[in-house]
This record gives sequence, C-alpha cells and structure tokens, in this order.
Amino acid sequence: MPPRGRHSRPSHRSGSGPDGDAGGRDLGPHRALAWLHGGHAQTIWPAFLARPPVRWRRESVAAPDGDVWEFDWLDAPAAPGAPIVVLFHGLEGSSDSHYARSLMAAVARRRWRGVVPHFRGCGGKPNRLPRAYHSGDHEEVGAMLAAVHERVGAGTPIHVVGVSLGGSALLNWLRRAGAGAGSIVAAAVSAHST
Repeated sequence: MPPRGRHSRPSHRSGSGPDGDAGGRDLGPHRALAWLHGGHAQTIWPAFLARPPVRWRRESVAAPDGDVWEFDWLDAPAAPGAPIVVLFHGLEGSSDSHYARSLMAAVARRRWRGVVPHFRGCGGKPNRLPRAYHSGDHEEVGAMLAAVHERVGAGTPIHVVGVSLGGSALLNWLRRAGAGAGSIVAAAVSAHST
C-alpha cells in the first residue's frame, strides 16, 4: 500500500479488545491522511469533531505544598480489579479536551477506571500559590501519581498517558524515577511536524 501522507512513523502494536482495535497485530507505519498532512493540522483537526460524552466525578486533592489539584475521575462502571488510566493533559488542556474525552470514552468501554489530574490552574479554579506548571515539573507528576496510587490501592495496574506538555513532564518524571516508577505502563503523545 503506498503512503497516503508525507510522513510515516514507526510500526506500533495494539492490544486486543472488542472496540475495534487491531487485536495485537502489527499496525504498520502510521500514514497520515493525504488531505491532513503535518503535525499541526493533525493536532488541530480533532478539536472540530464531536466530543464523546464522558461523566466525571470531581475531587479536590491537597498538593504537598498546600495548593490544590482538581482530579476528574471517570464516573462509569469498572470491572473488579480493573486497571486505571491516568491522563496528563497538554498546555492549558483539561478533562474537556478532545483527546481526554476520546481516551476516557475508550477506557469506559473497556470497563477500566480513569482519571485526569489537572495541572495547577487548569481545573477551573485558580492556584492558591504563585506556582505554575511546566514540562520539567517531574516532582508534580510524581506527587500526582502518588495521590492516584493512594486512592486506587496497591496492586492496581496503572497506565499513564501524557499528551504534549503532559507527555514531556511524564517522560521527565520516568527518567528520574527509574526503577522507582515500578510497574507503571506509560506513553507520551506529541505532534510531529517537519
């Protein structure tokens, strides 16, 4: 099959499941749609699509320094012992971002649990302290993951996704945490542009 777009990406594998994925088969290189080439267009386009409905349960979580984070928990039935998917959003993102809603709708279909911990100032409430989030803030990511872990209990499989700035912060934390990251499964998503 000839490439449909200008850029191809490395091959990826997909897990098996009933919701239309590739059942663990090699998906081959990513091929962008011919009319939607370039990372910027591919990033912007989903914002124009309908966002799937997702119900959230909001929790205000005390940060170690006295500030507060807003965690939006997926409010959907989960299977016993289900893994949890944690999504770190991009710059000025939130649980209402198109990628957050799409991911959490897929998580709900699998009967897994999910949460979007908002970086400071992104959960609809202002910070209590004069501190902003940034891609190098690995300590914030670690503290948020610790708060999630406390709430879901030991032994719960944790899958973490970071998008754009959230992905950079997640990778920064993973590098520093090393073996301390335990059995966390992580992925970072970023637009590629040439």
